[in-house]
Amino acid sequence: MNNIQLLATITRDVELKYTQSGSAIASFGVAYNEKRKQQDGSYGDVAHFFDVTAFGKRAETVNQWFRKGSKILINGSLDYQSWTTQDGQKRSKIGIKLNDFDFIDKNENAKSAPQQKQAPVYEYQNAQGRPTPPPPQSQPQQPPVIDVDDSQIPF
Repeated sequence: MNNIQLLATITRDVELKYTQSGSAIASFGVAYNEKRKQQDGSYGDVAHFFDVTAFGKRAETVNQWFRKGSKILINGSLDYQSWTTQDGQKRSKIGIKLNDFDFIDKNENAKSAPQQKQAPVYEYQNAQGRPTPPPPQSQPQQPPVIDVDDSQIPF
């Protein structure tokens, strides 16, 4: 199974391109820090960097709502790429193909698409870009009263 889940920070603005057939492709970089024990006994951060590629509607949504510095929860698959440089050296890298994502930052930190009406400001939005409204501010409802004969309860 090739599956990765990563909570990371976007390291460069999303670059959105379209194929000749009109399919969207977004690419961006992410990083996360891992705490490791150093040789002197102290703990320090080790940064890990990945290139991420998104396709279709997800690519457009990522481009619309994320920018450098935004936090994102990525669900994806590892994508091994190898190539030979012009001078004959073999190179490789491991990237991430985005399958799904979740918003981590609050909406006011995300960028909005130009000339589009901005969605209502809610705390978070799901991967499809739909707002997740805050819980209602009304008084909590009392649980319903159920009239049950205690002899019918099996415990």
